[in-house]
Amino acid sequence: MTAPVVIIGAGPAGLACASVLAQAGRDIVIIDENQQAGGQYYRQLPRTFSADFRNLPHDRQGFAALAQVMDHPNVRFLRANTLWAAVSPHRIAFAGKDGSGRLDASAVVLATGAQDMPMPFPGWTFPGVISSGGCLNLIKGQGLIPEGRVVVAGNGPLVLVTAATLIRAGANVVRVIEAQRATRLLPAVASGLRSAPGIVRQALGYRISMLAKRVPLHFGQIIAAAEGEHELRNITIAKVGPDGRPDENARLGIAADILVTGYGLIPGSEPARLFGCRMRMEPALNGAVPERSSTLETSVPGVYAIGDGAGIGGVKVAIAEGRIAAHAILGQDIPAQHIRTYARLDGFRRRLNLAYLHDPPLTAATPDTVICRCEALRLAELQAHPRIETGSLNVLKTATRLGMGRCQGRNCLPSAATLLGLPDDFATRPRVRPPLRPLPLQQIAADRDALPVPEPDEPQIHQTGE
Repeated sequence: MTAPVVIIGAGPAGLACASVLAQAGRDIVIIDENQQAGGQYYRQLPRTFSADFRNLPHDRQGFAALAQVMDHPNVRFLRANTLWAAVSPHRIAFAGKDGSGRLDASAVVLATGAQDMPMPFPGWTFPGVISSGGCLNLIKGQGLIPEGRVVVAGNGPLVLVTAATLIRAGANVVRVIEAQRATRLLPAVASGLRSAPGIVRQALGYRISMLAKRVPLHFGQIIAAAEGEHELRNITIAKVGPDGRPDENARLGIAADILVTGYGLIPGSEPARLFGCRMRMEPALNGAVPERSSTLETSVPGVYAIGDGAGIGGVKVAIAEGRIAAHAILGQDIPAQHIRTYARLDGFRRRLNLAYLHDPPLTAATPDTVICRCEALRLAELQAHPRIETGSLNVLKTATRLGMGRCQGRNCLPSAATLLGLPDDFATRPRVRPPLRPLPLQQIAADRDALPVPEPDEPQIHQTGE
């Protein structure tokens, strides 16, 4: 009996891949951390909710078409479960509220999505300051709408998406701030009129939502600070200086109750590293991504990486990649239409990502700014530590506990590398080890032989020092 294809992630990429595989008669197991399929883009309200935000920027028909695969008899959906270990390239360990287990797979598809790229600034840990991803989760997944005066700020396409979603949900958005200059973005947008007109029309719809409510959009500005006593009351915005920092001579304070920040997305590539896939840093794809063949297979045979977890590209790129990977798994020639569509969308997403990219990177942290929220480490503490001279994030983690909290460095390590001037590469970055997510000790103990013998990190972290 042929083992099933195991898909990690039930977002657009995973569902598109499953649809093609199911039509060909393959058995599929889909694992997702959420109760319902859809991922971030198609996030759904709980089934028990009666509320329905029909005016949100959802592609309801698109989701309905993809979600049909969840009812296919060949599909098994392990909801509210997480991948926590790769026992071998074709054997995975998973866990959820009902226990843990293992699966043998004929192929593994990593469709793990993206995460917010935090940008620390004074007051970013304040009550009332929330990430774009968190805000969209609350609206789409719980029907919760922020009250009071809302400011949306950040860098990247998600700024417009977040602002439009808030406005259509009924929030009082008073200002939208994009850090990049409009003149830098125009050539990429113009190229999209030819290569991705649907995406450009969608973005225009977001902008029209803002214009209809007379919400101003400002370019070339950054959040310099968030202020208040027990809750957010004011924010300071500033022009982005030539060094990527807030311009001290061009600042403005405005009243706000909620600040939604989104300074880009980064691929959720930890599962690919867990499987031992060869990785590379790719600015046009927003960070660390697995190396892939033309069929989206990684350097580990039988392990495929698709969607935003393999490079930020949005829903249309994710769906195209899901279909290509499925045909490759089936041993079929990839339809020419899929190849053309993907090439067109891939070119546009790379141009757009590079257009939003800042050089030098955006930074607004001061010495007193908390960088690692889990361990309450401030920038000045990290800058002053003697082990920073090694130039290694891994060494600094061992010496200071940077990245040792619940997020395991997902939120702090990229920012720390930028602010400390350290290379964010795979030679100096901490290893990805199981468990991939925090789990109850009971679940790990029940399947403890899934844990590999730890390999040593860099030799220098074992040396004695100050």
